[in-house]
Amino acid sequence: MKQVLFEDMYCWSVFNEMRQIDFNGHLWVRPEGNVLIDPVPMSAADLAQLDALGGAALIVVTNADHERESAFFKEHTGADVVVHSDDADALAVDSGRLLEDGEEIVTGLQVVHLRYGKSPGEMALYWPERQLVLAGDLVVGAPLGRFSLLMDEKLEDPPRAALDLRKLLALSFDAMLVGDGHSIMHGAKEKLVECLEARTDMYINKINADEVAWQPSAGRKGYVIQSKDIDPLVGARRLGYQLICLGEGQSICPLHFHHFAEELFYAMAGDCTLRTARGDWPVRAGDFVAFPPGPDGAHKFINESGGECVLLALGEQLAHDVCEYPDSGKINVSAKHSTGEQIYRLRDSVNYWEGE
Repeated sequence: MKQVLFEDMYCWSVFNEMRQIDFNGHLWVRPEGNVLIDPVPMSAADLAQLDALGGAALIVVTNADHERESAFFKEHTGADVVVHSDDADALAVDSGRLLEDGEEIVTGLQVVHLRYGKSPGEMALYWPERQLVLAGDLVVGAPLGRFSLLMDEKLEDPPRAALDLRKLLALSFDAMLVGDGHSIMHGAKEKLVECLEARTDMYINKINADEVAWQPSAGRKGYVIQSKDIDPLVGARRLGYQLICLGEGQSICPLHFHHFAEELFYAMAGDCTLRTARGDWPVRAGDFVAFPPGPDGAHKFINESGGECVLLALGEQLAHDVCEYPDSGKINVSAKHSTGEQIYRLRDSVNYWEGE
């Protein structure tokens, strides 16, 4: 087995002559018990390595056709087998636990149900903290460096299966491991968008707002909203599109401005108040409001009406942007988002030579 991406993630493969691609099994080594995913046959050396790494406590089967050598590894390691509930009756091996969409299989690993894949219970797996997805059968890593979808004849409804991959586009990930073909370790989301844009049986760059569910925020009191993130679902690259629903007494975010990104808001329904450094202004349905970069673009929306207000937010997606909060004297450095520590107090600024 070879390590992939992380010191605790391994892959091994067997070559399929008919399809001329590798079939891959994956192993995630964990102190709480290792996880095997869609295990293909192992060589004697790989099996010895598996035993040395602690065997397996769990075997995840991402779809009925990827049962593969699960029965052998279940007997060899004593691991439990888990599968989506829609594929429960399709496996020959006994499954000790049935999974549902969004469920956490073990800490840090989530189920993404792809209902229109090769089998009704097809799943992708998602590691949010690692920005990593593992696709089962629907996404194939071929040709090298690109993604394609499973052959249409293997799918009940190919266009719907392709559109269902929006569930992956909605996630934040950079790498994708695949059960079949070559994995892509960087820029995988863009490669998935390119694969979907190449299809002529559906149009991935169009969506109706009614097809996207409202998602509640986890904001503090006074900043509780519902939103629909549109941009990842339609393959947007440079602009972010979001629908925001403000309930009575709620705000989107504190007063702030961007140093580089420009934003525009369109009031689709209801009324609210726009708070700026130049005073408060009423906003009603049909209003466009532009926020240029810099202090003159400082803004905060507050719903002081008796009903809901819906806003469309459009803005540049810049990895190097800097956002400033005048009321609290904080600064948010977008380039530091990957560290989880990107917000600082301006009053703590120091001289260039401080500490040198």
